[in-house]
Amino acid sequence: MALIPPLPLEVPPGIVKADSPNGANGRFTDGNKVRFYRGKPEKWPGWEQFIDDTLQGICRGAVAWSNKYGNTNTAFGTHLKLYVVSGDDALSDITPIRASSTINTGPFAVTNGLTTVTVTDTSHGADQGDFVTFSGATAAGGITISGGYQIVTTIDNNSYTITHTSAATSTTTGGGASVVAAYQINIGSTGGVVGLGWGAGPWGEGTWGTPRTEGIPLDIRFWSVVEYGNDLLASPSGGTIYLWEEATDDRAEALSGAPVYIRAMFVTGERFIFALGSGSDGTTPMKVQWPDQDDPTDWTLASNTANARTLQSGSRLINGTALSDGINLVWSDTSLYVFQYTGSDFVYDSRLVGTSCGLIAPLAFAKISGVAFWMSGDGFNMYASGVQAIPNADDVRAYVFRDMDVSQITKVFCIYDQKQGQIRWHYCSSGQTEPDKYVDVMVGDWAWTTGTLSRTGGAAYRSGDSSMLLVDSSGVIYSHGNGLDADGAAMESYVTFGLYALGRSEVNVDVMGVIPDCQRQVGNLTYELYTKERPNSAANFDSQTVTMAATDEIGDARISGRHFGMTVRSNVLGGDYRLGTVNLELGQTGKRR
Repeated sequence: MALIPPLPLEVPPGIVKADSPNGANGRFTDGNKVRFYRGKPEKWPGWEQFIDDTLQGICRGAVAWSNKYGNTNTAFGTHLKLYVVSGDDALSDITPIRASSTINTGPFAVTNGLTTVTVTDTSHGADQGDFVTFSGATAAGGITISGGYQIVTTIDNNSYTITHTSAATSTTTGGGASVVAAYQINIGSTGGVVGLGWGAGPWGEGTWGTPRTEGIPLDIRFWSVVEYGNDLLASPSGGTIYLWEEATDDRAEALSGAPVYIRAMFVTGERFIFALGSGSDGTTPMKVQWPDQDDPTDWTLASNTANARTLQSGSRLINGTALSDGINLVWSDTSLYVFQYTGSDFVYDSRLVGTSCGLIAPLAFAKISGVAFWMSGDGFNMYASGVQAIPNADDVRAYVFRDMDVSQITKVFCIYDQKQGQIRWHYCSSGQTEPDKYVDVMVGDWAWTTGTLSRTGGAAYRSGDSSMLLVDSSGVIYSHGNGLDADGAAMESYVTFGLYALGRSEVNVDVMGVIPDCQRQVGNLTYELYTKERPNSAANFDSQTVTMAATDEIGDARISGRHFGMTVRSNVLGGDYRLGTVNLELGQTGKRR
C-alpha cells in the first residue's frame, strides 16, 4: 500500500450553506452551537436558569438597564403581561391597569360544587384571557373572590367567567356591595392568527368588499421597552406608552398625552420619544410623532419641539433605534430612513437612505458601536454611513430564507452576544410556531453559523459580565454565557467538514487515522467519519466513529472511499473544545475502475 502524506484539514471560518457538500469542498457545511474565534471553531458557553419564577405568556421584547444605585433591572414584555426583575431577585408584575370599577351589587354568581364564577360588571371591556384583580369582596357560597384571576370566557360586555381555586359550597349570588375590580390592559396575540374576512390586512389591499381567501397574518403582541434614565418606558404594539418609575410605581402607568395607538417606540439620543405608526386607531401606519423634548407629556404641535410627519416609502413603519449622536434610524416594511437631529424648528431632518431593505420583524435588529444590523425580507443588511449587505451573508442567506416559516416571520428577533462577538437572529423553521433555530455572524471576520435553540426573546444583561437573558416559550429565563452545559444537561455542539475529493476522486483512499489538534478539550470528542462513492450517493460508502480523549495523539480508523466528510462532536456533561488543524492519515487502496 502506497503511503500518502497526512492531509491537513485547513478550513476557513464560517459555515457555508450556499453550495453542495462537494461544492463546499474545504469549507464547513453544518454545525450547532459553535462559533469561530480567530478563525477556528469552538463550542459555545452554556446557560443556567436565571431565577425560579417564570413569565406568563410568550416573551416578545426585553431590555436591561442600570439604576442610579448601579443595580441592573430587566424588563420583559409578553403577549399577556409586563414584568421587571430587579437585580437577580424575584419577578414583579408591573402590567398596567386599563380600568378599575367599584361594583355596588353582589357581582359573583357561584354554583354548589363548581369552581366557575360568573362575574357581572357593566361595560367591563375585558377579553377572554385578560387579567383582573378583585379586592373588598365578602364570601359568597363559601368562597371569597380576592386577588388576581384570568378571565376564562367573556359572555358579553357585562359579564364573564373566572375560575376560583376551590369549589363553592352552595349556589348563590353575592360578594358584597363594594367590590373593586382592577383590569389589566387587554392581552395580545401570540401570532399564527390568520384573518380571512372583510377588512383583514392593510387598507387598500385587494378589492373592495371581497373577503380574503388566502389569509393574512394578524399582528402579534410585541413590546417596545427602553430605559428612560432610571426608569422604563414600555409600549405594547397597538397600545399607548407606559412609564414605570422604580422608586414610586408598583405598576407601569400610562404616559399622559401620548397617542393611544402606537406600533413601536424608541428614545433617541437627544431624549425624544419617537412613536411610530402613531394615531388613534392604526390608520396612520407611516406616521412618526414625538413630544416636546422638555415635557414628554406634551405631544401638541405648537411653539415647542413636539413634531410629527408622515413617511412615504413603505406601507407601515416597523421599528426604529437611536444609532449614534444625532443619528436615528426608522424602518418601514420596505425601506430605511435616517432622522438626523438639527435643532431647527423641524427638530429632525428625515431622509430616505435605502429601499428594498425594510425590517422583516419589529425585533429583528441590533446595534453595535454606531452600526445597525438587521434582517430584511430577503437578506441581512448593515448601516453605518450607508446601507450595505453584511459580508459573506450569501454563505447562508438562501438556506435561512428557505428554512424559515414565512407565516411566522414577525417573530424573528435579533440579539448581540457581546461575550461571543456574534449577532444572532432567532427564527421559526418550517412548521414551527415559535423560534427554534438561529443564524449568526461573527463581528469582524464575518463568519456565519447556524443551529438550533428554542428562545422567543431576550436582552443583553450586564455589561460587566456580558451575559444575556433569553426566554423560552414556557417562560423560563436563562442566563446565557455561563458554564459549559445547558442548564445542568450536556450541551451538544458539533461542526461538519464538507466533502473532500480524496486522491482527486480518481482512486479509493483509506483514512487510517485522525490526528487531533485542539487548543483546548474537556471531555471526549467523537470524530464521525464517512465516505461516499460519488457526491450525490444517497448512502455512505463507508463510515466509522472514533472517540478521543484530550490526551489521545491519534485515533485509529479504517474507512475507504473517494469522497470524505467528517463531523466533530462534543456531547458530554462539562464538555468543551476549540479545534486547531485536524490531520488525516491516508493510504491508497485502489484505482478507479
